[in-house]
Amino acid sequence: MTEIPPYDDSGLLKILVASEHARADALFRKDVRALESLLAPDYYEINLFGRFKREDILTRILPLFTLHSFSIDDPHVQRTGDDIAVITYRCTEDATLGRNKKNGSFPVAARYTLIGNLWKISRWEIVAVPGA
Repeated sequence: MTEIPPYDDSGLLKILVASEHARADALFRKDVRALESLLAPDYYEINLFGRFKREDILTRILPLFTLHSFSIDDPHVQRTGDDIAVITYRCTEDATLGRNKKNGSFPVAARYTLIGNLWKISRWEIVAVPGA
């Protein structure tokens, strides 16, 4: 039996961290095209304000959303298949949606799907942890 070598995830981690920063940058700038280019067609997001499909984020949420600050701490990546990877990290975020403001340090998990030769975000989730 041939043993399958483990994935070398160091390069993938750099790619996905860069993509997470690009996502935050698109949100800072309210750049629909930039954000759209990062998202898979089946993108789904659970954030501090609710649950949203790709089109909701691009058309309804982005115009009302202001990202004041965002940072990534302690990122980790795990390949779950040839075309699926999950990055997890702790983010410190300050954001406003309409009149609702949220800030703090929160765990994030983002699932990426390899489409062609590009890693696209297919699910993004940030969780408010009670008491944290």
